[in-house]
Order: sequence, then C-alpha cells, then structure tokens
Amino acid sequence: MDKLTIVQANDLIEASYNISIDEMRLISFVASRIDSRQKRIGEIKVFPSDFAKAFALDRHNVHRNLINAVKSLANKSVTIPLDDKRNIVLPWLGMGIYDRQPNDSSHVIVAFSQYIEPYLFELKERFTSINFEYAAKLNTPFSFRLYQWLYKAKYLNNAKAGDAITVLLEIGWMKSQAGLIGDYARWDVFRDKVVKPAVERINAKTDISVIWTPVKKGRSVHAVKFSYVVEAATFAKPIRPRLYRRPKVLKGSHEEGEWMRKNLSLLLSYRDELKKYDAFEKLDIKDLERIAEYSSISDREIHESALEEISERRAKKQK
Repeated sequence: MDKLTIVQANDLIEASYNISIDEMRLISFVASRIDSRQKRIGEIKVFPSDFAKAFALDRHNVHRNLINAVKSLANKSVTIPLDDKRNIVLPWLGMGIYDRQPNDSSHVIVAFSQYIEPYLFELKERFTSINFEYAAKLNTPFSFRLYQWLYKAKYLNNAKAGDAITVLLEIGWMKSQAGLIGDYARWDVFRDKVVKPAVERINAKTDISVIWTPVKKGRSVHAVKFSYVVEAATFAKPIRPRLYRRPKVLKGSHEEGEWMRKNLSLLLSYRDELKKYDAFEKLDIKDLERIAEYSSISDREIHESALEEISERRAKKQK
C-alpha cells in the first residue's frame, strides 16, 4: 500500500489560521485521502473508527469530537496574502453533515470550500508533501504547523547547508500564523510552553531531527533558528504520555475505577514502547507505583509484578 501524504500549497502552509487539534486532524485526515493532482472530489466521508485508528485515539468520544470539529471548522477561515497590500480570507469548509443522534454506523461528511480548493487540488507547483504517518503523531496544532514550515524548506536550495536544512522563523510571524497573537507574551513562556514541546514531539515521532537556537535583536529574542536533518529511519525514544487527571468522585466508585483503568492502559503501553526502544529502559519508580495502584482493582498479576519490581529497585538503591 502506498504511503499516505498530506499535500498543500505553500501559500496555505504559510497562511494564518487558528484551529484546534481535532480540527487539524480532520483536515489532515481528509487531505491524506485525496489526490492533490486531480480536480476537486466533493464530499468526503469520515468514519470515527478510521479516524481513531489513524491517530491512535481512544474511540470513546471520538465521534462527538469529530462532530464538534465539523461544526467549528464551518465557522473558521484562513488568511492568505493576496498581494503586497491586501489579504484574502477564505472559509475552510463549504459543507458538513452529521447525525444529530449518532449510532455505531454513523459518520460525518465534509467538503472543502470552493475557495480553499485551489490550495489543495490540481497542484502543479509551489506545494509541500509530508508523510501522514508522521504528521498523525503530532499532538498540538503548533507542532503540526512547525513540522510543515520546516519540511517546506527541504525543497529550497538556499536553506541547505550540507546535509542540514536551516530555517529562521520570527517569533511574531509564528504566533501570527498559528493564531497565538496575544498569548505567551514573554519569550521564556513561549519557549517552554510552545517551542520546546513541539520540537521534542517532532524529534520523537517524525522523520526529522531538529535543533534550535534563539536569535536576539538587541537584548530581546526575536526569532528562532531551526536546523534539521531528515533521518533515513526514525526510531526515537518514546515520550511519556500525559495521564488523565483524577476525577472529583468518591473513592472506590465506578468513575474512579474507569480513571484508574485508562491510566493503567497508558502506562503499560508506554512501558512496552520503552522496551522496544531499548530493552534496558525502565519506567520511573513513581510510574511503577502508579501501575501498582491502578492495577490493584483489575489485574492481580500486574499489581504483584509491579510491587516486586519496586521492592527490588529500592533494595538495590539502598546498597
């Protein structure tokens, strides 16, 4: 089976828009299933099960999130420079359809607006193609946008320095294009909350390895210099998943049990990924303690195994 790709005109990649991660995933999912060389294909069906599988999502609530993404995208737009003096504002969707009372066989239907189509269909020049497999693993709108901005430079000769590709992006421009104007006013906050997590995710989950350096103008940081290489095969250390917050419910309740089971599943999957990455990698002992706690209500074997490993590691530490 051919690899799925997301192809967009460079003008759209550089455009200004503010969308959520679910909206970004919906656009990416649909774009990966169309042939950008052909004319528009009209309505596209998206089944929740396919969507959840593509992004490795828990199927719980995925259909509702898809519906919300369709509804919100219908009211959102893209701003693209028209010429030296004017911008043009284009709607994302021309139409969306969803069931008011979804069931197991339900799906959503979307069609891009006729105004956005020239940036997605019949593309012959000035476009960038990225691998959907990697893009699907990016979990914030900014990490996805940054990956696109960097990858676009892969095809520009003036960005290449040996095997590395270098891109200089002004902070104001990144915020404007990603819909973050007014947010993260201080550089250190923007760095820690936006840039660092995005680069870490890109390095861990995609086919490029990125390093970055802040660039100052006077005493203030005004831009970031990104340099990256495309890896022939990417197998980076997995990132620890963010666990679900404990709900405000009674101890021992069904709701508490569901929370514990979901977090247990996340930690066990993370442990398996670590082992695949390096057979000698181990979970942090605090995560082991969490596994012992969460498995105490559902899996005695896992519970006892975690307690045994905790005991052994603490004994070694004391020697």
